[in-house]
Amino acid sequence: MKYIACFGDSLIQGFPYGNRYSWIAACEESQKLKMLNYGLCGDCCDDIFYRLKMYALPEYVKHIVFLGGANDIISGCPYNYTLSMFDKLYAFCQEKNYKLCIVLPLISADDFLNQKLEALKADIIKKYTGKVLLLDLQEAIGTDAKARKLAYTDGVHPTAQTYKAMGNYAMPILEKWAEE
Repeated sequence: MKYIACFGDSLIQGFPYGNRYSWIAACEESQKLKMLNYGLCGDCCDDIFYRLKMYALPEYVKHIVFLGGANDIISGCPYNYTLSMFDKLYAFCQEKNYKLCIVLPLISADDFLNQKLEALKADIIKKYTGKVLLLDLQEAIGTDAKARKLAYTDGVHPTAQTYKAMGNYAMPILEKWAEE
């Protein structure tokens, strides 16, 4: 069994349903992965990174999943500061010999927020392609407006069914990544 420590905001935690209904929990159904959920609702990238640095992860954990950025945008964090947190994350994982997976920002049901999320997604892709696993869960949600409207409870947080679809989509990708 491979252990993956998952750090992030409400989209890792599984808000509003909790850890047992998150997409992280759905990935564990494979019986090949043990997903450690360190998601905390409302966290920005600096909060998430700080938590990653402060946890004493067991030595058998070699894989880190990181999902953040939307709360930074919503709370008005300077864009370059948010990007710098991804640089710090990458450097930290390199230093500690962790394999890193960055979950790309999910496009929401809010068009204004989406402009900023899409910019962040493009910058992450540009900077980290070929360096880390970039996991795009948008395919599990859908990209058109109707699919996004049905996928979220409040425009940002997935329904229980969408979390399950996200986990089912991510599971084989993360299994393969953890085995390499």
